[in-house]
Amino acid sequence: MLITGGKLKKVAFCFLLEYNIKNTNMSITYNPKNKKRKRTHGFLSRMKTVGGKKVVSRRRNKGRVKIAC
Repeated sequence: MLITGGKLKKVAFCFLLEYNIKNTNMSITYNPKNKKRKRTHGFLSRMKTVGGKKVVSRRRNKGRVKIAC
């Protein structure tokens, strides 16, 4: 199979891109922590602000079982 110069570059680039994605050690950006989650999205933090109270009231009106995280 004969591949012209431009097409060869594109094929090589795609191969290298796939190889780099599969074989690199990417940094882990999301490290879940329950204390942080509760402090940010919990009921007490919702009730501290006006917007948070609106969120809780909307969820109550909708009938959500979980009002806050």
